[in-house]
Amino acid sequence: MHCMRVAIIGAGRVGSTIAYTLSMGSHVSEINLVDSNKQKAMGEVLDLRHGLPFVPYTDIECAKPQDICDADVIVITAGRGRLPGQSRMDLARENVNLFKAMVPELVRANDKAIYLVVSNPVDILTYACLKISGLPGERVFGSGNVLDSARFRSMLGDYFRLDPSNIHAYILGEHGESSFAVLSHAFAGCTPLKNLKGYDEGKIEDMFEQARSVAKKVISYKGATYYAVSLGVSKIIQAIGLDQRSIMPVSSLLDGYAGVRDVCLSVPAVICRKGVDGVIDIPLDERERNWLFESQRRVGETLDRVGLRSLDAVDH
Repeated sequence: MHCMRVAIIGAGRVGSTIAYTLSMGSHVSEINLVDSNKQKAMGEVLDLRHGLPFVPYTDIECAKPQDICDADVIVITAGRGRLPGQSRMDLARENVNLFKAMVPELVRANDKAIYLVVSNPVDILTYACLKISGLPGERVFGSGNVLDSARFRSMLGDYFRLDPSNIHAYILGEHGESSFAVLSHAFAGCTPLKNLKGYDEGKIEDMFEQARSVAKKVISYKGATYYAVSLGVSKIIQAIGLDQRSIMPVSSLLDGYAGVRDVCLSVPAVICRKGVDGVIDIPLDERERNWLFESQRRVGETLDRVGLRSLDAVDH
């Protein structure tokens, strides 16, 4: 087993919960937590260390950006959350500017790692990280719709009274309002969902809408989402560390997928030790292709408006 070293950039609720989740597994040997608020990062590290007698041993340290030179995977959770009344575009512009300052420093410290972007808007910031870093596309990708798809599978499993891990259904496209469910290729085991007793397309589409919007409900109840996304990120890192070649709907740079180019969107991708080793082509129906093009349009428009497509890679 290849035990990995992981650096997490951002010790907020998402970053620290990812560190906690990773510490309970056996595929990560070292976790470095990096945050501009060093006191916050140290507090999280101390709290995590105190639980080490109960879990497989992991070396957990508070680190500076220059200390991450040996990390196999760098997880970026740093970024500002959306404020009440703030537009999606303003949030994108603010976090892109943060990435322009942060990513060159990270790449100077480590240009060999896989960069996994979790910060939102994840499709925009994955493209930003890729463009700013100048790293190969297979080593820069985002968590994308891994969580959205898990939410959908959870609801479908509950509806059909089946183990959600046996439901194979993807939410693809933008991690946001133009995401879509691929119902033309959704299965329970190897049986199409539409062949199951109780299948009702209207109810299934309602579940997708719930899966797409439920994060807002969680945020209104408790302020943020972080448990499920940390489990999704842990699964991605496990696939990298164990070279599992797992298929996951992460956000990666598309180059001709169903006619889509020069945007990062979620489609099923093969995750292994090298990062993203290609994408799986799903024969989308006409409605689904149109939804994918709409995601391309929306994300591409934002990339243009924040000036990312005209940006040259930063000299490191």
